[in-house]
Amino acid sequence: MKDRPTTNDNFFMKTNFNLENFISEHVTGRSVSLLSSDFDKYSSALKTKINNRKVLVIGGAGTIGSHYIKAILKFDVASLVVVDINENGLTELVRDLRSSVEYNIPDTFITYPVNFGDRVFEKLFREHGPFDIVANFAAHKHVRSEKDIFSIEAMIENNVLKARKLLDLLLEFPPEHFFCV
Repeated sequence: MKDRPTTNDNFFMKTNFNLENFISEHVTGRSVSLLSSDFDKYSSALKTKINNRKVLVIGGAGTIGSHYIKAILKFDVASLVVVDINENGLTELVRDLRSSVEYNIPDTFITYPVNFGDRVFEKLFREHGPFDIVANFAAHKHVRSEKDIFSIEAMIENNVLKARKLLDLLLEFPPEHFFCV
């Protein structure tokens, strides 16, 4: 019977594996992002629209929301409030951001493990707002949610009814920019 592999047997430990190089060589076939020329071209305009702004990200612990946060923290936002029902995901996000030197984390950086459809969300919104930029990534994905009546009901409640409550709140305190998945 063969012994279980040890970390010394691990391919990634034996080689000097670089994930970014692997992706550029074998996945995308390019070393530069397709968007890099746009970022260069519009860098000044982006700075004008993002720097010194108060930002609210809903669903910020998810895949898309966390990447949005990482992108926006390349700028100098005045404050960042992140809301997500995934408390562990928020913790991981904070650890990831604080352990990196590439992000400009504002003095006011707060995470809340709160559902954006709850009354407590409205309270925190009123306390920390108004916001200049609001991005809502808290969506149930339809592909996973169409399997049964309960999942469909949860999807409609989150993606329609709670989103409507958010829109009503934003009518009262309109942001300069709003995005919703």
